[in-house]
Amino acid sequence: MKDGILALLLVLTIASAGLYLHQSQRLVAADATIASLQQKVEDLESRLGEQEKRATGLQAHLQNTRETAIAKAEQVTHLEQALTNSVQTNAKSSNLLAEMFRNPEMKTLIKNQQKMALSGMIDKNYTAFFTGMNLTSEQTASFKDFILKKALVDAQAGMSLMSSDLDAEKRTDLLKQAKTEKDAIDEQIKQFLGEDNYPGFKAYEKTIPERMALNGFKEQQASGPGALTGDQESQLLQAITDETHSFKFTTDYTDQSKLLSDPGSFFTDDKLAQFQQEREQLHDRYLERATNILSADQATSFQTFLKGQRDMQDTAMKMASKLFGAAK
Repeated sequence: MKDGILALLLVLTIASAGLYLHQSQRLVAADATIASLQQKVEDLESRLGEQEKRATGLQAHLQNTRETAIAKAEQVTHLEQALTNSVQTNAKSSNLLAEMFRNPEMKTLIKNQQKMALSGMIDKNYTAFFTGMNLTSEQTASFKDFILKKALVDAQAGMSLMSSDLDAEKRTDLLKQAKTEKDAIDEQIKQFLGEDNYPGFKAYEKTIPERMALNGFKEQQASGPGALTGDQESQLLQAITDETHSFKFTTDYTDQSKLLSDPGSFFTDDKLAQFQQEREQLHDRYLERATNILSADQATSFQTFLKGQRDMQDTAMKMASKLFGAAK
């Protein structure tokens, strides 16, 4: 077939040089078109390959999600059974919440859940510190273990407060014991990091509440049109950290030394109301700084997010006031 075409072209060339030139130009154009089509085919193949990879990744994610959902469902079933057993066993108890947290099966389940939640929190909020310290994977794992143990002390202390009808003295002793345990872990961290690096860790640790809030807002925004850029994240973190550390609350609920001395006096109705008012003032400062960092839609979402944070904190504060017997 090719030989016939070439012969025909040769005859046509001899017959008419002009026609040959015209045909040659058309062939060049055709070659260019073919090359363009080939490039498009290659692009489509490349995009198809990427889509197949994404599909594979989505399938793996779906499988992991399915497995996680099954595990969570089993945990919920155990939790419901433990709660049912606790209620049936202690139907006449005046404090079913305390009885629930005294249940060994319930305590084990909650402790496991705390480990999972705290481990995820550490990964999200301490990554910048791990990276800045240039820790190896083994060193990072060891350091994360220290932080997890320290966080679990507070978590377990909180569960103990809810699992027993403790009087004021015993509650204070429990909190003091928790502080002693955390101080011991801090000493281990100091030895691990060294005297020069330890102050940097303590300074970073003070920013964890702000980092947690920022990560919560970042996850709320997800990857949609309101997603935060890297610059927005760093600027917003700096802004809310500056405002928090320069703001002075009348009653500082983060001051453990005062809280341990007389926890009941911290959770009066008047002090809680004053704290709520001052906290809203602090959040107004956040929003004022955020207007120069976020878009209008992002700032509106941030305002809604802060309101949700206040609501959750209020619930926790009310529970604390009941535990210390100061709420009316």
